[in-house]
Amino acid sequence: MFTNIASRITPQCNQIFFLARRGDIVAAVASHSLSNGFYFYGKPFVSFLRERLLDDVEVCCADAHLTQWCLNLGIADLEDALQAGAAMSFKAQFIVSRNVRDFKHSKIPAMTPSDFLHRFFRAKL
Repeated sequence: MFTNIASRITPQCNQIFFLARRGDIVAAVASHSLSNGFYFYGKPFVSFLRERLLDDVEVCCADAHLTQWCLNLGIADLEDALQAGAAMSFKAQFIVSRNVRDFKHSKIPAMTPSDFLHRFFRAKL
């Protein structure tokens, strides 16, 4: 599972990160999502990275070739194309995002954090 939710952490995002911490899922975030998190939350986000997130998820990014390929998919937003590329480099089964419609041209299906939890972990949470 690949997530671009590190930059805006909601209760559902926390549940997904908890599942990763517990080892129920293997999760990753795009490297540029970390700087987005810093942009939204400031210095406290660095502590969150050091103390929690980096122990629980992998960090990945797309190389130049994969980025170019994703830009040609028809994904309008550069950041979303980079997210899709990073998810592909991780070989993710799903992209978890609050903006599912932004990934309609992605080769990896997207779902919201709530939909992901409901579909796969309804009984465990």
